[in-house]
Amino acid sequence: MEGVTVGRKIDLMLYNSYQTLTHTLITMFAKYQDFEEDGTSYKLTFQNEQGDWLLAGHVPWQSFIGTVRRLAILRNEK
Repeated sequence: MEGVTVGRKIDLMLYNSYQTLTHTLITMFAKYQDFEEDGTSYKLTFQNEQGDWLLAGHVPWQSFIGTVRRLAILRNEK
């Protein structure tokens, strides 16, 4: 939901991969936005503990869950 702030905590220990986390987030927000099921209309980004924004999936999963502070779902340009 680009441009919309949602204050919700997510227990990352419930997930074992980027795919399961992404699927859950898209399912959670699909009723508010027109997300495509195949994942081509969005990308998941995160802010690490240094304040840098990175694409999810660019670091190993275990490193991700140890450093992520904020998540953002951004719509891809078509």
